[in-house]
Amino acid sequence: MLTDRGVDFTRRDYFRERFTVEELRGVLQSVGLAPREVLSKRAKAYGELVGDRDLSDDELLALMVREPTLLRRPLAVKDGRATVGFDREGLTALAAAE
Repeated sequence: MLTDRGVDFTRRDYFRERFTVEELRGVLQSVGLAPREVLSKRAKAYGELVGDRDLSDDELLALMVREPTLLRRPLAVKDGRATVGFDREGLTALAAAE
């Protein structure tokens, strides 16, 4: 979708090139998102690792780094803005932002 619009971007497979806790925290803070806002509740690991537990942001970040399926995809970031999950409108708006 971004390629079709001529948008340059860097793709990161965070299963192969994993985030560190500090790196993921920094990315989320840079766009004003909390770990819960990027948590994939559909992931199989969610029920096993998170479920009904009341986890802190630090605990969630550590779990997302350990188990990347807990991080909703894609996570697109540009100029202090972000869209999480496949949101066609959000991605289009992010791609159009100058």
